[in-house]
Parts: sequence; structure tokens; C-alpha cells
Amino acid sequence: MQPDPFTNPIAVLTHHPVLSRESEAALIATMRAGAEAQKAADRGDSPASPEVVHRITAGTEARATLVRHNLRLVVAIAKRYRRVAGEHLSLEDLIGFGTIGLLQGIDRFDPRKAGKLSTYVTWWVRQAITRGIMDEGRLIALPIHLHERLAAHRRAHSQLAQQLGREPTPEEVTSALGWSPAKAVSVAADLHDASSLNVRAGVDQDSSELGDLLPDSRYDPEHDALEGALQADISQAMERLLTEHERQFVRAHFGFDSGQKVTLDVIGQQAGLTRDRVRQVIVGALDKLREDPVVQAYGALLRDA
Repeated sequence: MQPDPFTNPIAVLTHHPVLSRESEAALIATMRAGAEAQKAADRGDSPASPEVVHRITAGTEARATLVRHNLRLVVAIAKRYRRVAGEHLSLEDLIGFGTIGLLQGIDRFDPRKAGKLSTYVTWWVRQAITRGIMDEGRLIALPIHLHERLAAHRRAHSQLAQQLGREPTPEEVTSALGWSPAKAVSVAADLHDASSLNVRAGVDQDSSELGDLLPDSRYDPEHDALEGALQADISQAMERLLTEHERQFVRAHFGFDSGQKVTLDVIGQQAGLTRDRVRQVIVGALDKLREDPVVQAYGALLRDA
């Protein structure tokens, strides 16, 4: 059943199933044919024929279908960035950034040069989300008490404007808030002293912004967001797809828990199995994992045991 977009908008984005390789390849071919037809039509002086118009329309529809069926990948990647995104950015914001990257990746994907679409667009999605976090992270940082006073000031200003039918004066807003003149002056002074990180450090427009010159020790979004993302995504997939023995063997062989890879011989000795049998179990487990839509994005990183 189709999820309700009002009660669970994220579920609507992830409702579309993963495309089969055959369906994906057909859609990509249709999209690329439509893009080429559009370029030819843009260069021509005469109106496009009905056949060309149909090809362009089919290409646009194929592109939209590819986007819909890859949004679950965007959502999965966006969730990995929530911890470092900051309180002022919601999951929906990150998904919006990632969708822009998804569109860029789909438009640039060439099946003759790249392997799988999901693997290719993952880089674009991550880049778009990271850039969005970096850009939005330049928002001015104020102490919490100033945020609270600003919110109260905005509410009082809005209420007075509705009651009076005009813009209230600063004195009227201060009186409505019950602030003393000294407190109003103090808040105004605090806001005046806080400088935007987008202020130019020099006098010309080519000078660096203040935010570019100040070290940011809070976090490195790219490093923090990417570190452990592969392990976290694969761990979740293993819980869903693998048996207990398969999980144990994969986690040991790839060093998920200790950071040290355990050889097939050692795993076999501990489990009472031969080295070849352990290898077969791990290869079978990896084949299962490769079918997961999120893990597919890391296909280039997964190698046979």
C-alpha cells in the first residue's frame, strides 16, 4: 500500500523497489536517447518531428523513473550525515541536498565508462550533501539565550503588527516583552557584536570570507560522515540478510569488531570447518549483501573472500 505523504513523507521516497539490472539499463538507454534527441532539436532550425518529440518525452519520463527508484539510496546516505549536520538541518534538508547530487549523477552517468548506476551516483550524492552541510554551516552561531530572546522578539513584533495594523516601534515591542530599556540595549549590542562568517575579510569582492580564515574544530563533515558509514550500512544489511554463522564469518574475516582481519584458516579452526568451506560461506554471504540497495552503492569496495 502506498504510504501517506502527509504522515510519513520519507516512506513515500523509499516506497519504490530497486530496479532490476535489465530495467535500469533500458531506462538509461531511453534517457540518453531522449537527451541526444533534445540536443539535436535545440540545434535544429525546424520544428521537431513527432518521433523526436516522443523520444524526448520518453527520455524525460525514464529519467524521472530512475530518480524515484534511487531515492531510497539518497535517504540511506542522508541518514549517515545526521550526526554531523547540525541542529538547524533536518533529514529532509539532507535528502534535498542528496537529491540534487542524484540528478547530477544520473545525468552524467555513462554505462560504457562506469559500472552500476547506484555506485556511480553515490559519490555525487555524498558530495552534494557534504557541500550543503558546509554551506549551511556558515550560518551565524549565537548563544542559546540569544536565540530564545530573538524568538520572543519576533513573536511580540508579529503580534503587535497584527493588532496595530502597522509596524510597531522598538519601544512598543520592548514594552510588550516586559524588557527594561537596559535589557533591550544589551540584546541589541550582543547581536551587533556577532559577525557573520560570510563577511569579506578584505575590501574587495575577491577577498576571503571570515569563515574561510577561522579554524573550525567542531567537526570535519566529510571525515566524520564517511568514517564508519560503510561498516554501519553493511552491519544493518547483515542483520537482515545473513544467518548467524554468515554474520560471524564475515565480521571476523573483514575485522568488523576488532579492526584485525582473521584468516580463513583461523575461522575454520574455531568453527570446526575447512578453509574452503569457510570461504564458500563468506562468498555466499557477500552475494546476498550485494543484492541490498544500499550495499550496492559500495560494490566497488566489496571483494570476494
